[in-house]
Amino acid sequence: MKDPSPTPADALRRQAEELAQRATEPLPDNTVTLSPVEMHQILHELHIHQIELEMQNEELRCIQNELEISRARYFDLYDMAPIGYFTLNEHGTILEANLSAAELLGVVRSKLVNQSLTSFILPSDQDIYYLSRTQMLETGKPQGFEIHLLRNGDHPFWAKMQANLSINADGKAVFRIVANDISERKAMEKNISLSVALFENASEGFLVTDAQERILLINQAFADLTGYSADEVLGKTPRILNSGRQDAAFFEKMWVEINLTGRWQGEVWNRRKNGEVYPQLMSISAILDSNKLISHYVGVFSDISQLKEATAKLEYQAQHDALTGLPNRLLLFARLQHCIDVSQRERKRLSILILDLDRFKDINDSFGHLAGDELLQLVAKRLAGRLRGIDTVTRLGGDEFTVLLEDLQHPQDAALVAKDIIDALSVPCLLSNGVEVRCGVSIGISLFPEHGKTPEELLKQADSAMYRAKNEGGRGNFKFFTDDMTQAALRRINMESLLRRAISNSGLRLHYQPQIDIKSGRIVGAEALVRLYDKLEGLIPPGQFIPVAEETGLIAVVGVWVLKETCRQGQEWIEAGLPPLNLAVNISPYQFRHGDISATVEVILAQTGFPAERLELELTESALMERETEAVAILTRLRALGVHLAIDDFGTGYSSLAYLKRFPLDLLKIDKSFIDDIPHLQDDREIAAAIVALGHTLRLKVLAEGVENAEQLEFLRAQGCDLYQGYFKSPPVKAEEFAALVRSQM
Repeated sequence: MKDPSPTPADALRRQAEELAQRATEPLPDNTVTLSPVEMHQILHELHIHQIELEMQNEELRCIQNELEISRARYFDLYDMAPIGYFTLNEHGTILEANLSAAELLGVVRSKLVNQSLTSFILPSDQDIYYLSRTQMLETGKPQGFEIHLLRNGDHPFWAKMQANLSINADGKAVFRIVANDISERKAMEKNISLSVALFENASEGFLVTDAQERILLINQAFADLTGYSADEVLGKTPRILNSGRQDAAFFEKMWVEINLTGRWQGEVWNRRKNGEVYPQLMSISAILDSNKLISHYVGVFSDISQLKEATAKLEYQAQHDALTGLPNRLLLFARLQHCIDVSQRERKRLSILILDLDRFKDINDSFGHLAGDELLQLVAKRLAGRLRGIDTVTRLGGDEFTVLLEDLQHPQDAALVAKDIIDALSVPCLLSNGVEVRCGVSIGISLFPEHGKTPEELLKQADSAMYRAKNEGGRGNFKFFTDDMTQAALRRINMESLLRRAISNSGLRLHYQPQIDIKSGRIVGAEALVRLYDKLEGLIPPGQFIPVAEETGLIAVVGVWVLKETCRQGQEWIEAGLPPLNLAVNISPYQFRHGDISATVEVILAQTGFPAERLELELTESALMERETEAVAILTRLRALGVHLAIDDFGTGYSSLAYLKRFPLDLLKIDKSFIDDIPHLQDDREIAAAIVALGHTLRLKVLAEGVENAEQLEFLRAQGCDLYQGYFKSPPVKAEEFAALVRSQM
C-alpha cells in the first residue's frame, strides 16, 4: 500500500530543517555580504515566519483536540447505542462489540472479543448467517437477514442483522454488523398472523364497519351465515340483515348501551339473503382512535338456531312426561301458580282435578308393562281431546293425571268436565295386541279460591277428594273437596240431563198466567211460562232448570221452543173463537246477545200465522244495557215487525230514564218485589206509584206483577196502573185451563 499523503505541517517542518542546516554551513568565498538594511529585512521576515509557525501550531493543536473530542463522542455513541454493533474479521471472529451487543447476548463485552459469532447463533439458523456472509464477500453488497441469536448461551431470541463489508487500515476485509432484538415485533407478527387466521377461519361471523356503520371488512363465516358475499355488503350498513323482528326501541336501547359502555352483547333476530329469519348471539364493540373518538365498530355473531332448538328440547323434556308427552309436575306447578296470580288479579275461578285410573294395576300385572304404558298413552290422548285449549292435562306419575281448568264461570263446570272425563274413560280401550281393556277413573276436585290459595294446597285438597271418591263413592265417581259442592254439582248435572232429555222427548210444557185490565177486570192477555216435566221427577219449576239452561246455553233452544209454542197456541185460540189476546214471552239475555232474534221472531210468526201485534216480548234491563247501542237497533227491527216490547222486572236494574227514552218500548212491568209489601210499606207504595207515573209520562202502559190480594189491587187502581197479573186472579195454568178462564168472561 502507498504512504499516506504528507500534511501541510510535515512539509513546513522539512523546509525549516533545510534552512537550519544551511545556516550552520560556512559561507562560500563568493558569498555576498549583506548590508545592515538587508540583514534587518531578513530578520524581520524570519520573525514573521516564526509567528506564523506558532499560529499554525496552535491551530493544529485545536484541530487535534476537536478530533479527540469527536473520537470520544463516537466511542460513547458506539458503546451506548441502543442496538448492538459488531466488527468481525473475514473469518467471523468478533474484533469489537459495543455494550448493547454484549447486553443483547447476555455476555460481558470482554468475553465477546475473539469469539466466533456463530457460537451465539442458534444452530438451525447458522446456515442463514454463512450464506449472507458468503454473498457479501462475493458481491460486496450489504446483507440483511433475521436469525435466532442466543442470550446467555441457551435462550434464543429473534434478531435482525444488517451487515456490510469494509476494508480496514491494514487492507483486510472486516464485517460490520448491526444487530437489533426483534422478538416483540416477531411476536406481534405472529399474533397478527394468528388473528388473521382466526378472523378468516373462525366459525363466528365477523364484520368491521367505520364510524358511520358502513361495512369495511367481513370474514368467510359472515358470508356463510348470511349468504351475502363481500361484494354485496361492503359499503353498506348492517341494516340489510334486519329481520323486522325487533322494533326501533330495541335498537335504540342497544345503541345507548354501546355509546355508554363501548360494547353490547345480546340476542338478535336477523334475516339471511334467502329470507330466512334466524337467531344470533351478537357482540358489538366500539374501537377508539388516538383522540378517544370512535373510528370503527366490530361485530361478532354466531347462529344459535341449533342451540335454541336444543335448549327448547331440553326444556320440553324437563317439563313433559316422556311416555305420554303431557306436561309433568314441574310445568303443572308453574302454570298453576300463574293461573292463581291471574285469578286473584281478575277475580276469576279455577279448578284442579286429580284423576286416578281404576284397575290399572290389575291391567298392568295381567298384560305387562308395555300394555300398561300403551293404556296410559291412550288415556292421555282421550283427556287432551276432551278439554279446551286453555286447560292443562298433566301426568303426575304412575296412573295419576291432573287437569287444570282455567276461568270457570261456575263451580259446577268442573263437575261437568269430571263427568265428561268419566264417561270418556269408561269406553273400552283397544290395545295394539288386540286386547280390549276397561279402566275407569276416580276424580277429586278442588276449587280456587274456596279450597286453597297455593298450588300445594289445591293439589292436596284435590288428592284428598280423589281418595274419598275412590273409597266412598265407588269407582268411576268424582268428589269435590267439600260434600256440599259435590251434592250441588250432582244436582246440576242431573238437572242438565233432565233438561236435555226434556228437549229431545217433548218434556217442556207452557203454562199461562192471565194478565188483567184493571179498569174492566177482564183478561186481555197472558204471560207464557215454561215448565219442565219428567216422568220420574214430575213438574219442575223454572227456578231449578232455567239457571242450568242459561249456563249451558240450552236456553237458546228452550227460548225458541217457547216462542214458537206460544205463537202456535195463540193462533189456535184465535181459530177457536177466543177474543183477541196479547201473549207475552220472556226473551233471555242469551237469546238477545246471540243470534238474530228479530229474524227468529219473523220466521216463527210466518210459520204460525199468529198476528205480530198480539205478541209481546219481555226483556230485562240488564240485557238491554249490556249492548245499549246495538239494543236500539234490534228493538227497532222488532217493532218494525209489529210486535210489542216490554221491560220486565222494572226497578231492579238500571232504571235509567235515558234508555227508556231511546228504546221503542210499549210496557213497563213493576217487579213483584215492589208489590209484595203494599200497602204496608210506604217505600214500596211510593216506588210503585213513581213507576206508574213515569210510565204514563213516557206514554207507556204499566203492568204490576205478583198481585196477591185486593188491597194491592185497589192501591194500583188508585195510582192509575193499567194491568196486573198474579195469584189474586190466577196462578200460571195449562193452556186448556186458561182458555176456560177466558171463555168464562165471554
